[in-house]
Amino acid sequence: MSFPNSKTTPRRKEKARTWRRLHKWVGLVLTFFILAFALSGVFLNHRTAITRWDLPRRWLPQQYVYENWNNGAVVGTLRMGPDSVMLYGSNGIWVADTFCRGLRPCMDGMRPGTDNRNIRAVAATSDGQLFAISTYSLYRFDRTAYRWREVEGALTDDEALTDVLSVGDRLYVVTRSNVYAAAAPYTRFTAQPLPTPDDYDPRVSLFKTIWVTHSGDLFGLPGRLLIDVVGIIVVVLCLTGLVVTLFEIPIRLRKKRGDPALPLRRTWTFSFVWHNRLGSLFIVLLLLIVVTGMFLRPPLLIPIARTQVKPVPGSTLQSDNPWHDRLRRLRYDAEGRRWLLAASSGIYAFPAFGEQPKKLDNTPPVSVMGLNVWQQTGPNQWVVGSFSGIYGWDLSDGSVTDYDTGLPLDEMGGYGRRGGGGRPTFGNPVSGFSSDFAQGPVVFDYGRGARLANYPDMPFESMPEVFARDGRISFWHFCLELHVGRLYRSFLFAFTDFYVFLGGLLMFLVVLSGYIVYRRKYRRKKSRRKKRE
Repeated sequence: MSFPNSKTTPRRKEKARTWRRLHKWVGLVLTFFILAFALSGVFLNHRTAITRWDLPRRWLPQQYVYENWNNGAVVGTLRMGPDSVMLYGSNGIWVADTFCRGLRPCMDGMRPGTDNRNIRAVAATSDGQLFAISTYSLYRFDRTAYRWREVEGALTDDEALTDVLSVGDRLYVVTRSNVYAAAAPYTRFTAQPLPTPDDYDPRVSLFKTIWVTHSGDLFGLPGRLLIDVVGIIVVVLCLTGLVVTLFEIPIRLRKKRGDPALPLRRTWTFSFVWHNRLGSLFIVLLLLIVVTGMFLRPPLLIPIARTQVKPVPGSTLQSDNPWHDRLRRLRYDAEGRRWLLAASSGIYAFPAFGEQPKKLDNTPPVSVMGLNVWQQTGPNQWVVGSFSGIYGWDLSDGSVTDYDTGLPLDEMGGYGRRGGGGRPTFGNPVSGFSSDFAQGPVVFDYGRGARLANYPDMPFESMPEVFARDGRISFWHFCLELHVGRLYRSFLFAFTDFYVFLGGLLMFLVVLSGYIVYRRKYRRKKSRRKKRE
């Protein structure tokens, strides 16, 4: 490789100035957003360490404040008696009468922090005991003390919990990779055998591969810690970049006035040297994080969404468990005398644990984000809801209808059919459902909130002010919203969905231009040193 001549052409000078200006001014404008990317990314990598941290929702834009039971405030209910209903969701557990009046909290004994009180499911056993699960905790309700008690050490893995249900005299708890069962007194859980399904494909989605590469989880905790280091380096690069850019003017002014500028000059030199060293040393990892992040949101997400690849050898994606990180929900079909298992790849049926699950073809569309509603409303009649809408499912003939209109679903629209899983919808993202209130079935829309299924023109019971006033959001969820840019929707509007892509593209240019400027200066100095020798 030849080094540039000592004589620099005007065109080359102008090109070098362009790269410097791009790195300096685009980087300066993006500093806040880059810092937000880096710091939120570090926290997102360690969810279990920050489960106790949360923020009042009223501090955030209006879209995050609870209104008409929206934002996942209610994902389900449980009838506790002839005159009381238990509501649960992202705002914890509450109890009301059958008209949803007289609402009062029921969270005493739960671990502090919204993430520990984000309840995903509640189940009542045949002997009258109540169990609830949050993201990482299993709780048992003590009726005598009227408080929840965490069931510690019951499960053998530390995976996120996805479902809990009671069938017969057994309690079942579902994690992302296993199903556990326990008989009374429900203190000892054993993993249930789940053979390889009939459609098993050892490959994993390219999206998941890029996702865990971006977070570092591809290689577990060591990988995450490495990405954390890179995130901290990004913060240092932003701060030193600010010093290099903003200290130039006061240094020049002091020189003109004849005032001492040595302290500022030393700070500037120190920042400049380390800005260059760290940026050049970690250039590959910086570009890797930026590019992989861009593929996790539209438009680059679209072409890779359905692509399957072999798991990276030696990574966390490689597992002997065919259900690794795939399980979502579990139900028992009493009429068909079979289990129904919802996974990321579809809905499966099997007569008993230990027998091969077989994928069902005639199933409702389900968002890639998973099932939010899966409830039996009558013999062979089920309601299935997700961010792809809400549907009625008749297991006797496999027919699927739109729950709101009763119209049959398009032949090609099913989760397990050709055409794949349903995409999230903007018009009907369903986050919860209840058939326990006196007003009839209630559908909870994530954005618009509660609506009566049988009387769409009639309002559901108004949400009490205390529910919204005391609403909190977990710090991890806040970091996620900040990381993907949804917190900026009030001024980004329609561009919010492309925030990650556009921000990543500009960050890529900032990093690349900085490295180009650095290499040209380095080569120039090296060339001059050789000539002196």
